[in-house]
Amino acid sequence: GTTIQLYAVKALSRTGSGWLSDIIEGIQWCIDNNMKVINMSFGSASGNVSFHDAIIKAYQAGIVMVAAAGNESTSVSYPAKYPETIAVTATDSNNSLAYFSNYGPETDLAAPGVGVSSTYLGGGYRTLSGTSMAAPHVTGAAALKLALNGALSPDQVRAALMATAEPLLNLTADQQGAGLVDAYKLVTTP
Repeated sequence: GTTIQLYAVKALSRTGSGWLSDIIEGIQWCIDNNMKVINMSFGSASGNVSFHDAIIKAYQAGIVMVAAAGNESTSVSYPAKYPETIAVTATDSNNSLAYFSNYGPETDLAAPGVGVSSTYLGGGYRTLSGTSMAAPHVTGAAALKLALNGALSPDQVRAALMATAEPLLNLTADQQGAGLVDAYKLVTTP
């Protein structure tokens, strides 16, 4: 059968703050250790040349990078704003844009981001909301696709994700990109 290995690359403190240099170091670790997909559930209102250079380097190494759009009800944050990443907005249980979700022309996909059950520090589960909860849905789908065909480039994975997404009639392209991620359709479509 197909296997997927999950690695936690810690670059931020337990409160979610940290240095950009640590995030860049984490991306470099992913390159050096042949990771196939990176989930980036963090963001900033402004870009940074060194950070973008690290993103470009990972992209050129064939790594699919999925990034949370942000939770300020404004334009897409960085790194999701970079063209090398797959920018993900959050939807609620009604398939509407989550009230907090950032969005804009950089949006590639939408995913569930309200009331998501997730593992939590110290064990157990918590129900959390945010584009940081939405992005991992897309990251997981990308990992499943790569497990079936590891030769796909980041652009091919993005294209497959977008081609198999479910367009939501009540959302604009800026709010959903190609639509709601559909992992089943992604892995069952050649």
